[in-house]
Amino acid sequence: MTDVSLRSTPPPPRQAILPVRVWQQISPSLVPVLAVLTALILTVPLMIFTGGRGDIGRGLNIAGTAYSALLEGALGIVINDQVSSADLNLFLTLAADQPLNNNDLRALSRSFTDAQTLGATVVTRYRGAISGLATLDDDALTELAQGVVDLDTVDAALVTANRPLIAELAALPRGDVRDLGEQYGRATSLTAEDRTALAALVPSVATLSDAEMLAALALVGGEGIAKLERLVTALDLLAVNNIALGSPEAVALGELATVEGGAAVVRSAVTAFDILDRAGITDITALAEQIAIVREMYSVGLLSNPDVNAMIATELTPALADNLVVRRPGNRLVVDAGTSVTGVINNNSNTPDDTSDDRPETAYLRLGGSALLFFPVNLETMLVRAIPFIIAGLAVALGFKAGLFNVGAEGQLYAGGIFAVWVGFAPLFDGLPMIFRLALALVGGITGGFLWGAIPGMLKAFTGAHEVITTIMLNYIAVLFVDWMIKSTTPVILLDVTASTPRTPFINEAARLPAFTSLPVWLFFLAGAALLALGLYQRRTRIATDIRYALRPVVDGVLVVVGGLFLAWVGSRGALHVGFVIMLAAVWFTDWFLNRTTLGFELRTVGTNPDAAKYAGMSVPRNTILALALSGALAGLTGAIEIMGVQYNMQPAFFSGLGFDAIAVALLARSNPRNMIPAGLLWGSLLAGAGLMQVRADIAIDLVKIIQALIIMFIAADVIIRVLWRVPDQGDRAETTFIKGWGG
Repeated sequence: MTDVSLRSTPPPPRQAILPVRVWQQISPSLVPVLAVLTALILTVPLMIFTGGRGDIGRGLNIAGTAYSALLEGALGIVINDQVSSADLNLFLTLAADQPLNNNDLRALSRSFTDAQTLGATVVTRYRGAISGLATLDDDALTELAQGVVDLDTVDAALVTANRPLIAELAALPRGDVRDLGEQYGRATSLTAEDRTALAALVPSVATLSDAEMLAALALVGGEGIAKLERLVTALDLLAVNNIALGSPEAVALGELATVEGGAAVVRSAVTAFDILDRAGITDITALAEQIAIVREMYSVGLLSNPDVNAMIATELTPALADNLVVRRPGNRLVVDAGTSVTGVINNNSNTPDDTSDDRPETAYLRLGGSALLFFPVNLETMLVRAIPFIIAGLAVALGFKAGLFNVGAEGQLYAGGIFAVWVGFAPLFDGLPMIFRLALALVGGITGGFLWGAIPGMLKAFTGAHEVITTIMLNYIAVLFVDWMIKSTTPVILLDVTASTPRTPFINEAARLPAFTSLPVWLFFLAGAALLALGLYQRRTRIATDIRYALRPVVDGVLVVVGGLFLAWVGSRGALHVGFVIMLAAVWFTDWFLNRTTLGFELRTVGTNPDAAKYAGMSVPRNTILALALSGALAGLTGAIEIMGVQYNMQPAFFSGLGFDAIAVALLARSNPRNMIPAGLLWGSLLAGAGLMQVRADIAIDLVKIIQALIIMFIAADVIIRVLWRVPDQGDRAETTFIKGWGG
């Protein structure tokens, strides 16, 4: 009989619930996105402790405002509230309390601004100080305030005792008074002849002793007769209004002298609080904003009746009901006639009948009491700023793929830029047609970067010098060499001698990249048709068996046409240039080269395992040189595009920092050329929206640099992100192994 022992069998593994399984599948590819999201979240506490001063509610509001401004500045998209009668409740209360006209609104707006600047507590003190001085005009009141300040440094009793003397001296010529002050101001005694001479000029001194006379003359010599006259006037006014020196009223008058704008600003603020008190309104900030909105509605023509009360009765409600009126920060308005749900507001710089220069300024979509706004100019700016980051990021990523850390993109940018700018302005090429000169300038930029990148490649291949050291040093050489060529005057090399600042001459019009808005519409349809025909030809065999294979070429062709038309519409300001298309071509070419060609395969193999590559018959030195040279060529292309599409000349330190930002973009894209477009767009968005974020949320622009630093840190140390977001490690981290260590 066999003895069978029972053993406990481990239970089968529990199946994860569906959302967890989905997250495990998609989250590894989202690590860069999660890094960006984490960086944005971690900056919120900084806003709470800095801008919010520890107030969580205020800090969160600042964070919301900051990120909304960042989105608006980058993509041009924002949601703002539409103006309704309820938004003007305090203004309506004010108008019901007193008759107003539209000119009064300007004065009220100024008064409320002054009141907000000074504050309720300060204005209350001033109100008590000037309540009995209504007969004085603003200049006289300001002079009285200055007199009170001066009385703090002068013996008021001495001024009062010598009032007759001051009055008699004021009647004399100023030169005589000045001479008396200089002659007797520092005297320690008087002779009989001196007393006789003084008595002849100023009879009132006859009643004074020598000591009193010397003290009076010292006062005149030290302060001047003009100032003493003002002090006497100030003492008289204070006495008439029962204001004693040192009293709270006198102190307030003295402070008034330090207010920018003087008595006019103080009286304006006092008037504002008087109006608020009569109307029973306590929120001066909200009222000032509502008055600004009404004034803006007058300025854009929605309101016309100068009688404010009549306007409220007949115009205000229809104006808000029959038009789109969206309130923007700074109490600016976006206005469009009609009640349509969507629309585009054009900016016409000529006459209303001339639509040739119309440019889309704002597109909108009504969302109940709010509106989704799109400002094309913001998106255009972001796209222009993102182009160099994407191409330069490709340059760094190509080096990463070959196991090389190209820190020299900055110098290669300068090398490419200086070649391109020379081709652009040199008279030697003036006879070339535009298409050839554009191509030659681009080739010049690529060549300059290629040659500058090949130098560290050869040093690495033949001497073993580490590319990080050599590329960093070559950065300094390129930047300073270009700086010398531009600034040199003996001899003049690239300097434009007619310019007020050191720069090269502007490149010829034929060497400038065309803007999308200057391209004919038929060109977009031609490009779409060409791509459609190419796709159909490549898939002709499969299409013959299944017509559904034709769908992809059709979609691609339509996307090219629609995308081109959209970019031309967005780029109506003329800043978005065809460098955007060159950037897309560079991304496609780099991806194709690395993944579809023998040379690309060899570069990736050398980067992964140079020993195995060498054993397989691949030349490691040749691929090292080629990788850094091609990396430099892409960086040089970036420099050429920036010169030909944005600046049109070259200045010292023009590309400052761009090459190093490219490293961050390459890290964010995980060295994948296809990911370079979203990574570069993100980087361009952060920079394009930083200024508006600073203005709207009143935070330091350096916050964007903190966000960028956190993103880089989380990409480099992605274990942090995996732990925070419970991202499983599925072996995809090989993509992030960019370079080997210092051992080569």
